Amino acid sequence: MRLEERINKIKTFSNTEYSLIEYILSAKSKVISMQTADLAEVTFTSPASVTRLSKKLGFSGFNELKFFLKSELERQEKISMESWDLLQNDINKTISLISETNLIPMNELIAKATKIFVFGTDWGERNATELLVRNFMTIGVFLISVPSITEFRWIAEEVTPNDLVIVVSFSGENTEVTEISRLILLKGTEIISITPLTKNHLSSLTVNNLYYQTSELPRLSNNPNAEYNMFTTLHILLDALFRNYYDNFLHS
Repeated sequence: MRLEERINKIKTFSNTEYSLIEYILSAKSKVISMQTADLAEVTFTSPASVTRLSKKLGFSGFNELKFFLKSELERQEKISMESWDLLQNDINKTISLISETNLIPMNELIAKATKIFVFGTDWGERNATELLVRNFMTIGVFLISVPSITEFRWIAEEVTPNDLVIVVSFSGENTEVTEISRLILLKGTEIISITPLTKNHLSSLTVNNLYYQTSELPRLSNNPNAEYNMFTTLHILLDALFRNYYDNFLHS
């Protein structure tokens, strides 16, 4: 349990206690080196008030509160280092996946298509695809961004074998997206699927698959049911797709 959670469990505090809490939360790294009198001085309170607040929060005294804060800061620092290592690994793995993939056939589909539809299944994916659309726009290649699953179903009824659909999905397991993609493929329209490197239904539908590596951050939220996906490496992959087109198809 974090200190903020302990504080939230207590319904009332005095004005003096609020002053102490505000300072402690804003300067945890300083507080762990303070004595009771030091904290009282900078908050214009008293050593007795510091001790009372410490006990009110469930500690035996200020020293135990400081030890708790120190342990909390060390855990956060460890998580921070772990997350940086994860990001470096994800970037390196994604670059390796890109290097092992021949992007030219994918970009040939883009170069030859009459219409190119791009669909991201959720906010993060759509945000990444908007930049892809913008990048291609700068070189006179106009991709059509599909804003939601409703419009994705609409285009499934209208696409032709001369068109191309790019689907970006974090899981590749959305049942409705998979069903609509099947309908598109039945019309003879090519699909490029872009997903993390996992076995998923979307990528199994088509031979045109691009993958990126992404890792979940531990304890990102206090809510165990909260889901927050990271998209740094997706942006790298989409940028690589654009740059490959720029290098190989722009003047052809």
